[in-house]
Amino acid sequence: MTIIDIVILIFMILYELIKALRYARVNRELKNKVYLDEATGLPNKNKCEEILTLEAEQNMSICVFDLNNLRIIDNQQGHERGDFYINSFAKNLRKGVDENQFVGRCGGDEFIAFFKNVTKEDVKRNLENIKKECTKCSEIPLSYPAGFAYSNDFFKINNARIVLSGR
Repeated sequence: MTIIDIVILIFMILYELIKALRYARVNRELKNKVYLDEATGLPNKNKCEEILTLEAEQNMSICVFDLNNLRIIDNQQGHERGDFYINSFAKNLRKGVDENQFVGRCGGDEFIAFFKNVTKEDVKRNLENIKKECTKCSEIPLSYPAGFAYSNDFFKINNARIVLSGR
């Protein structure tokens, strides 16, 4: 009788273990959906907003990109072509930015690149790399305005505190 109880207990433990592993897998998939833009494969607006709430530090930069003409492409050539336009830019953005830095889609036709531990020259080099990658895209011309802010231009360290420098 004791052996039967032990076997039943082992099966119950295995059943609960399998359920826990299944729940963990589903949770990982949900987490990916919460933070991943399925159309581009980049982190989505939720992750971008999370990044944008980080406290500013020295040697950080944020770059913002806004695709031109998406509405025109959607209206004249269809949403599939507009999706292709967005996806092409996303791929070129990821290729143009250093691998260890963040790029994401903020929604619609807006993207960001977030840099940590960089110089202003690093940021400019990444922007040039993005431009070069986008000019290689021969199937559809990619057009976008971009702007960036570099933390050292606005903040200075004073007694281990970050203080607005009054520009």
